[in-house]
Amino acid sequence: MSKSLTKYLRYNGLLAFIIAYIFIFASILINPWFNVFENALSDLGRVGLENNYVFNTGLILAAITALTYIPSLLDFFKSRISFMSLGIFLIAILHLLLIGVFPEGTKPHGFVSYEFFALMTISLLFIGISLIAEGMSKYGAFFLLLFILSLSGSLLVKWPSIALLELYNIVLYNVGVAVLTYLQRKKQP
Repeated sequence: MSKSLTKYLRYNGLLAFIIAYIFIFASILINPWFNVFENALSDLGRVGLENNYVFNTGLILAAITALTYIPSLLDFFKSRISFMSLGIFLIAILHLLLIGVFPEGTKPHGFVSYEFFALMTISLLFIGISLIAEGMSKYGAFFLLLFILSLSGSLLVKWPSIALLELYNIVLYNVGVAVLTYLQRKKQP
């Protein structure tokens, strides 16, 4: 892949989050019954909901955009452990796409949803290890902190709703992608 194209694709990780936030917010606006303190985000895309396509389309578009971010990471990372971490990240993104394809109310939804969050959290761990292995220890330690915050926040905190837990983790993932984008820009201006 050309360096100039990769230079632009490195922003698609952040763009994927922007797309997701826009569609989640739009879904909340058109569904006044939704309460972030009582519901799960997937309630916005459940089968039978009149305008579920807004939420589900947003997840699919965000996932497709995130998939286009992967080539820039392949160009950035060099070690075997890094490529393994990107494989986990890639599978997580595919699960995000599947959440949009199999919305709440379909049999696969619970599996693909839990797998997305589990794989994204695990990818924080492996990206942290990758950064340490490639000599970026300070940033690797930061990713390990994100992993600990995600895992402990998911397992130890009693959240009032699934939506708040999901948003908590999404923000942590977003911070991780922002740091990776910064590192890519720093390494290859």
